[in-house]
Amino acid sequence: MAPVLLGVVACGAGSDGEEERAGKGRDASQGVKAERADGQAQTGGDRRAALKKMALAAEDVGGRKIRPMNNALAAAYGKGGSIADPARCRPLDDMLSYGSSPEPKAFHPLSVVEKGSTYNEPKGTKLVVGLAAHDVSGAKKVLAKLRAAVTKCGKGFEGGNGAYNEVQEQSAEGLGDESVTYVVWGGAHGEDAGAMFTVVRSGSTVVTFNATNLEAPWEVTKPDRELLKAQLAKVAKAAR
Repeated sequence: MAPVLLGVVACGAGSDGEEERAGKGRDASQGVKAERADGQAQTGGDRRAALKKMALAAEDVGGRKIRPMNNALAAAYGKGGSIADPARCRPLDDMLSYGSSPEPKAFHPLSVVEKGSTYNEPKGTKLVVGLAAHDVSGAKKVLAKLRAAVTKCGKGFEGGNGAYNEVQEQSAEGLGDESVTYVVWGGAHGEDAGAMFTVVRSGSTVVTFNATNLEAPWEVTKPDRELLKAQLAKVAKAAR
């Protein structure tokens, strides 16, 4: 998948408190709920369980092969803490492993494979989906930082695990409450691989999509629109 080739281990005007309170209204209705039915604050386990319920399942997309990524690679995903240079590009470096600053309160990755299963048998396209639970304020910051980094880092950056020579902003797609789409070019071992990221905020949930052409990973591949829309619809439905 593209993050491996690319060298992966990846604000409103008011205060955070004001944004969180506002999130209990319109925005929070579209993301991971901040409280349980009994009125107690959600725990990390609650949030992880909520994300798993939001994740695509085979029956949502005509029986396609969907795999939760419950392994060591998944454990490395969803983190922050990039040391990329220049510092303004760190949100892009974090997102190569579906991470961010602020870090999510819970994270759940999954993959959808079309006609193939591994790099040893490349036969199609692989889509990685990362579901990240934040509060509304945190989710807004993730998108704001990414948007600023895309604007300022067109000439690339030195990441913690590779050099990336170009960042190309793509047209906004009007997804969720807000979205950012861009392509990062580069890699850990001198590759000139390109990876397209579509990052969407739906209330307090940040959903990241990254597709890879398994036979030609240097060719930029867009996420399957049907899968993308099905995942975002499930996020919105689960939060209601």
